[in-house]
Amino acid sequence: MIRYCKLFGVFIIAAFFFFITCALASQEIPRVVENTIHFLDGETIIQMEDKDSYYIFPKQNRLVYINYQLKPNFVEYKLKFFDFKGTKIAEPDIINGYYIFIFAETTERVLAGQRATLTRQNESFLYDLDGNLLNVLVHDYESKQIGINEDEGYFWFAANKMRPLTPGENPFYPGMANTPYNHIIIFDAETGEFVEDHSTDESNFSFFIKGKTYSIIVGSPDVPG
Repeated sequence: MIRYCKLFGVFIIAAFFFFITCALASQEIPRVVENTIHFLDGETIIQMEDKDSYYIFPKQNRLVYINYQLKPNFVEYKLKFFDFKGTKIAEPDIINGYYIFIFAETTERVLAGQRATLTRQNESFLYDLDGNLLNVLVHDYESKQIGINEDEGYFWFAANKMRPLTPGENPFYPGMANTPYNHIIIFDAETGEFVEDHSTDESNFSFFIKGKTYSIIVGSPDVPG
């Protein structure tokens, strides 16, 4: 009986290490060495330039590579979606402007968020992990802050806008007839659909959706520009 128990114990330990080894093997991801991405096929590589970037979705077998090309008045971005063996899944159309990229693992989405700097555009782009353009998010031209909430359910865009002073309200600057406020637009992180928007003087703002309260820090209102 003792002998069988020992054999059973050895079997359990061996099975445990087998499953651990399989789990680690299944989580193999491309390596990045000295600005070079090495894919798992052992042959495909990407030599990144100075401002290029990438993001790995370890559970989804996807690597998103972003090539950054500075032009006279804007930046040109080329997105490429690969699996871990180096097969290119998709290369969406080039986008121009000034973008920040948000990678949402929970919803398996990539957001190219247009940020107001030298150019003023009001469209951002939402992709799935196969590089399909799912939606175009239309927001304020003045959007300078873009984020995603903690459970990755909602993207938000915050812009400085102006409104007339209310009776008795002190101007932001002496002599001004208007005062700034924060305009926040919220989109569903899976579909890119508009959810709601808010106008507020607060810098630490909370919103309530589907029984849950979310808080974001957007900075104090300021004059656009």
